[in-house]
Amino acid sequence: MDSKKNLLGLPALILSMTIFGTVGIFRRYIPLPSGWIALARGVIGLLFLAVVMLICRKRLDLISLRKNLIPLVISGVLLGANWILFFESYMYTTVAAATVCYYMAPVIVTLLSPLVLKERLTLKKALCVAAAFIGVVLVSGLGSESGDSQVKGVMLALGAAVMYACIVLLNKKMQEVPSLDRTAVQLGVSAVVLL
Repeated sequence: MDSKKNLLGLPALILSMTIFGTVGIFRRYIPLPSGWIALARGVIGLLFLAVVMLICRKRLDLISLRKNLIPLVISGVLLGANWILFFESYMYTTVAAATVCYYMAPVIVTLLSPLVLKERLTLKKALCVAAAFIGVVLVSGLGSESGDSQVKGVMLALGAAVMYACIVLLNKKMQEVPSLDRTAVQLGVSAVVLL
């Protein structure tokens, strides 16, 4: 069974990263406001998870959801805001710059982990964070003579990264909530908020 999971894991990872990597390209050609696109994403994701849960005959763990209702609602709101900022960033800067800035989320998690999760920030982690920041400045074009549009796009993408980092940190604090349940509630809350 484990070898079968490992066999399917890599293609699933490649497929998911390919899908995520093309978001910016598709966003550029969808003539709708970012809020509508984010709403559609939330609704479609929620419907997909509902179908998966029906097929698997999985019920929501209402006890753990009730215990974690406030962090779940906050993370759902952050998810909707994250998507709007991320999709909007593509309208002001290049797909590459927006995506690289959005990928700062793990760096932000690393920086906030000592405060939120009481994890130690080692010298190695600090050097990696510094290198990542330098890389973002170089790749995003902020170090050169960038226009207002470029700066706005980069700031929107970094704002989305902060939102995503906060979601990750909230999720780490809700470990007893099954991941499928957590994702369904977060998508549902984000869809309601975006609506």
